[in-house]
Amino acid sequence: MSEQLDGAAELVLLTFTTPDLLDEYQQRRDLSLPILIDGNRDAYAAYGLGRGRLSRIWGWATIRRYAQILRRSGRGMADLVSATEDTRQLGGDFVVAPDGRLSWGYWSKGPADRPAVNEILDAVERAAA
Repeated sequence: MSEQLDGAAELVLLTFTTPDLLDEYQQRRDLSLPILIDGNRDAYAAYGLGRGRLSRIWGWATIRRYAQILRRSGRGMADLVSATEDTRQLGGDFVVAPDGRLSWGYWSKGPADRPAVNEILDAVERAAA
């Protein structure tokens, strides 16, 4: 079942992880939205999502955010140190209009850099209008 936003949009998560790591992630988070795997990162490249500078990726904002996540989850620093994925791959948030054009985008500068939820919802409303 996918997450619908007032019937105007469908929320989809895109990742470059492996299927086994995705299964574990979904089980821990109990997610019901569709998650697509872009192992070659073709969509990441198409949306202009490059790799971040090491100093930006592992800056104080990121360390603070990961510390919060680890405290909440009860996991340890070993979970971060043993990361098997490209921690420098930047992410983003995008709204694609019903006609298939990109109507809004947010290109993150680091793992802790995300837009406000209301900003995304406003972009969804504008795209549907």
